[in-house]
This record gives sequence, structure tokens and C-alpha cells, in this order.
Amino acid sequence: MPTLTIEYQSDAERLVLEQAIAYVQGINQLALSAPHGTVLDACEQLALNDGRQLLRDSLAAALQNRVEAIDAPKKCPDTTARDDTHAGS
Repeated sequence: MPTLTIEYQSDAERLVLEQAIAYVQGINQLALSAPHGTVLDACEQLALNDGRQLLRDSLAAALQNRVEAIDAPKKCPDTTARDDTHAGS
């Protein structure tokens, strides 16, 4: 089985990537296993339900990354921006 290496920036991003992989695997499995004549309806229903959830989760992850990016400087101020009173001594 082929493998894939993915780099991610946060746990939230990792979770969304894992959900996307599971979504694709799930819809492919459903397409193979659904009874004849119901494949399109079954896959469409899964796409609507699980696809919406994937979109919600990816949106939440993006917003969480923004919040963390905005809060990061507040938690750990840049020490290089301070005046160095010993400079040039």
C-alpha cells in the first residue's frame, strides 16, 4: 500500500487532514458497497452530511489557527524589540 507524508502546522490542521482522508476512503467504500441503483443517492447523502462536517471542521481549524497566531505575540513578546541599554558599552 502506498504511503503519504503530510506536514501540518497544528493539531487542528492534522485532525482535518485525517478527516479528509477518512471522508475520501468512506465515500469510495460506499460507492463500491452500495446496492445497485442506490449508489448515487448513497454517495450524495454521505457527501452532503460528511462533506458539510468536513467543511465546518476545516473552517474551525482555520479560525483557531488565526486566534493562535494573534495570541502568540501576547504570550511570548519578541525580546529583540526591546531597547538594549547595554548596547555600545
